[in-house]
Amino acid sequence: MSGRARGDPSIIGPEQEAAISQSDQIAPLLARVAGHRGISPMAMAAMMADWLRRAGSSLPSESLLDRKATDFLALAARLTATLGDTEIRRLRGEAAKAITEGRFPEADKNLAQAELHAIGGSSDLSALPLERRLLIGENRADRAALSFLRTTAEAYREAAARFGEASALIGLAAIDRSRDTALDQAKTLARISEDFGGREGYDAAIPALRRLLEGLDSLADTVAFAEAQEALAASLDKLGALTSDAKLLDQALTHCRAGLEDLRHDEAPALWRALKLRLGRLAVNLGVSQKDDNLLEEAVATYATALAVWKRSDDEARWLEAEHMISRARATLGRRRSDLSLLERAFNGLNRVSQATDRGRTPMRWAELQDQMGSVLAAMGERYSEPVVIEEAIAAFAAALEEYRQDRAPLLWVQTRANQAEAMLQLARRNKDKALAQQALAQLMAATQAALKAANGSAVAADLQKRLGAAGVVAAKLIES
Repeated sequence: MSGRARGDPSIIGPEQEAAISQSDQIAPLLARVAGHRGISPMAMAAMMADWLRRAGSSLPSESLLDRKATDFLALAARLTATLGDTEIRRLRGEAAKAITEGRFPEADKNLAQAELHAIGGSSDLSALPLERRLLIGENRADRAALSFLRTTAEAYREAAARFGEASALIGLAAIDRSRDTALDQAKTLARISEDFGGREGYDAAIPALRRLLEGLDSLADTVAFAEAQEALAASLDKLGALTSDAKLLDQALTHCRAGLEDLRHDEAPALWRALKLRLGRLAVNLGVSQKDDNLLEEAVATYATALAVWKRSDDEARWLEAEHMISRARATLGRRRSDLSLLERAFNGLNRVSQATDRGRTPMRWAELQDQMGSVLAAMGERYSEPVVIEEAIAAFAAALEEYRQDRAPLLWVQTRANQAEAMLQLARRNKDKALAQQALAQLMAATQAALKAANGSAVAADLQKRLGAAGVVAAKLIES
C-alpha cells in the first residue's frame, strides 16, 4: 500500500494549513504596525498573544493593532514619568523595560511591589497623606493600563476594575485626576464591545459615563465635561449602529451638541474636532434617513467650521472624511431643493476626495465616490441645457460598476445599475432618443429583478419597483410620441 500511513505527523490537514497560513500572515502584519508606531515587535506580539491563542480566531485588523499600539505607547510614556522615591522609580523603570520586551506578568509584579512600597505597611489607606494616596492611585492606574494591553475581554474587565479602584484611591487628593481615571474606566468598558464585538461593553460604559457627567459642570469643568460627552456620544453612536436603533443615534447627537456648547477650539483642539466630526456625521446620516433638511444644514455648518481651522496636512485621512461628508450633505440638500450651487460644491468636494483615493488599495470606497458623483451630475444635468453633464453622470456610474461587480457586491451593483438607467432615461428624454429610452427601461427592470433575487434585497427591490413605475411612464410617453 503506497502513501503515508494514517496518523503520520507529516500529513497536514486543513486546520493545520489554516494555522500555518495565519502564522505566515500575522508576523509581517505585526512587524509592519510595530515599525510604523515605533514599538518593539516583542511588545506587539505579547499584546496579541491572547487573541491569536483563541480557537478559531481571525487575523486582527490593522485598526485593532493600531489601537493596541496607542495603548502601549500611552503606558510606556506614563512609566517614564518621575513618580515616587528612588525605589519606586527603580521598580517602574523595571516595569517599563519588561513591557518593551513583552514580559507583562513581570511588569505587573514590579508595579505591585511599587504599590506595596508606597503603602508602607499601612492598613488604612484613608489615613495616609493625600500625596501618598495620589501616588498609590497613579500606580494602580498604571496596573490598569497594563491589564488593558492584553487582548481578552477578561483582561479589559480587570483593567476597568483597576481604573475604578484608582479613581477611588485618588479621590479628593486630585479631583481632576480622579475624574480622568473614571473616564478611563468607562472608555475601557466600551472597548470590550469595540474590540471583541457585542453590546456588553457599551451597555456598561453608558451608565458609567452618565454618572460621571452628573458630577461635572459645562462651565466650571468645560474640557472634562466635553470629554465625557464625547465618550458617551461615541458609545451611543456605536451601540446605535450595532442595534440599528435610531433613538440611540439621536441621543448621541444631543451629547455631541452638549459637549460643544461651551468648549472653544483653542481649549482642546483635538477634542473639539472629534466632537465636530461625530456631530456632523450623525447629522448627515440622520438627515438623509429622516429626510430632515435642518439636520443636513446643521451638518454643513458643523463641518464648515471644522474645516475652516483644519489644515489638510495635519490629518489628511480625517480631513478627506470631513470633505466627503459635507459633500454628501450638500448633494442631498441640492437635489431636494434643485440648488445648482449646492450641487456644484458637492461635486467638487467629492471629486477632491476621489482624486485622493487609491483605487487599487480601496476599490469599493473609490466606486462609492464614483456612484455619488454620478448622482450629483445627474441632478445637475436637470439644470443644464447641454446633455454633456448627463453623459458624464452615465460614465461615472459605469466607472463605479467596474468595481461594484454583481458577484462582489450584488446590491451595490443593482443600485448603481438603476442609477445609471435613470440617467440614461434622462438623456433619452433630452435627446428624444427612443432606443435609449427602451434600453434604460430594460436595464432598470433587470436591476429590479436582480434585487428581488439577491439576499437581503427586499427593501432595495421595493424602492426600485416604485422608481420603475415612474420611469415606465416617462419612457412610454417618449416612445409613443
